[in-house]
Amino acid sequence: MLDRFDVLILEIWQKWGDIGPQGMSEKVHLSASQCSRRMQRLRSEGYVQHIAAVLDAAKIGIGVHAYILLTLHSHSAECLEQFRQKIMDMDEVSECQTLTGISDVILKVSTYDLNSFNHFLNHELLSLPEVSTAHSNIVLSNIKSSTNFTLKYSN
Repeated sequence: MLDRFDVLILEIWQKWGDIGPQGMSEKVHLSASQCSRRMQRLRSEGYVQHIAAVLDAAKIGIGVHAYILLTLHSHSAECLEQFRQKIMDMDEVSECQTLTGISDVILKVSTYDLNSFNHFLNHELLSLPEVSTAHSNIVLSNIKSSTNFTLKYSN
């Protein structure tokens, strides 16, 4: 069970993933050693999957972001596993989730430009035998983008 300090540590960690125990200590008003122990426990208990840097897409040449809704030919476990293995090897895909409703899968895709997106969609994704249809939606502007989860439901 998380106490209020654990929740506060997780909230801060989501915003500043590279913060150490000393920096955390200053923000949550616990000693650095207490923060260190709590941070180690939260990691070992699986609350923190990994720490990553959030890159500026434009600075590294990523100009197109899109969401692609897919319908698969089959819902068999074998088809889904083959599809999963292929998607894991596609660097353009940053997220992939299965869905309820009309579409089976949603992908979050990022590419250099529209030409590279078109190539990815038509020559890589639609060439997969597991994919029946694809409907793409290009992101025009980013109103909110976050890797943070709300922790108001954690207790």
